Order: sequence, then structure tokens, then C-alpha cells
Amino acid sequence: MPDQFKIKITKEILQLSMESGIDGDIDKIGRNCAIAVSLNDMFPEVFVTTDYIYPFGINGNNNAGELKIELPQVAKDFVKVFDSLRAIPRVRLCLPEFDFEISIPDEVISRINIDEVKALLVRNVSPSKPVIARERYKMFH
Repeated sequence: MPDQFKIKITKEILQLSMESGIDGDIDKIGRNCAIAVSLNDMFPEVFVTTDYIYPFGINGNNNAGELKIELPQVAKDFVKVFDSLRAIPRVRLCLPEFDFEISIPDEVISRINIDEVKALLVRNVSPSKPVIARERYKMFH
């Protein structure tokens, strides 16, 4: 049975992802957009498209690209607006904070490193907290 997971897009995450895609590098856009930044701590190889989250990337081994999570409509709409502001990235900071839920399939949960999740819980840090997202964001820049 899939687990529900809440993703929060905060002002800090918008700040961290503000310049995503401004250089036109398509490979980086899906790895450092706001939704990807909010998920980087749980899924370090995450790649986000306009319709799906690929928690283990799209070019990995072990059929990683086949495992995907559909974005709800509110998130799809956000991605379209966020992407449309690529030429004026500072305006992305004016986007409102919001959250949405995704259903994480059992196949995805079974591939999550449980030790990493436990470490997050021990530190009492929610996976969508900006502190972890900021650390992961730095890895890609």
C-alpha cells in the first residue's frame, strides 16, 4: 500500500532553487528545481519533470528510471509557472509557499536506505526541511 508524503515548498526552498534552469542545462533543471530541492534529502538522485518525480533519477542502473511518482495537479501547475519564470528568476521568489502530498509506491519505499531515514528521524529533521535541502543543493552547484 503506497504511503502518503507531504512535500513543502517554502520561501527558503524557492530561494535555493531560484536560478534553476537559467543556464539552459536541461539535466540540472530536473535536479535542482524547487520540488527536487525539497526531496533531495530523501532521494539524492531525484529528477523532476512536469508530470513525474523520478526518485532514483532517470539515467541510473537497476531500472531506476522506471520508478516514478505522479505529481498532483497543483504541483504540475507549479512546475509550469516556475519553469515559465526562467528568464526572470527573481520573480520566482514571489511564488507562494505551498504543500502537496504524493503517494510513494511500495517499490520506491523498498529502495530507500532505511538507515538514512532513521538518521533524519533521530535528528528530528523532516525530509522537507530547508536545512537538509540546502546541504543537498550545494552538492549540485
